[in-house]
Amino acid sequence: MFESSDAEGMAPAPFTLPTYRQETLRHILLGDYGAVTDAIGQLVALGYSDKVAWSDPIPSGRSGEYLAVMTRRRGMRS
Repeated sequence: MFESSDAEGMAPAPFTLPTYRQETLRHILLGDYGAVTDAIGQLVALGYSDKVAWSDPIPSGRSGEYLAVMTRRRGMRS
């Protein structure tokens, strides 16, 4: 009643996902706490980054100096 549409010896073509290379760019802000948080706010206001993309400013080990990092990734098809 039902016929199989599979022909003997014919396997379906394998499915492969496209490969992506990622370019990575890290932004590092280094300065006093107010300057670091102001710079983050300015980059957010410009639409360059989201506030949540930045690490919380952490002390660098030098007196009054803080460090914040943001990593951006851009995918490229190969």
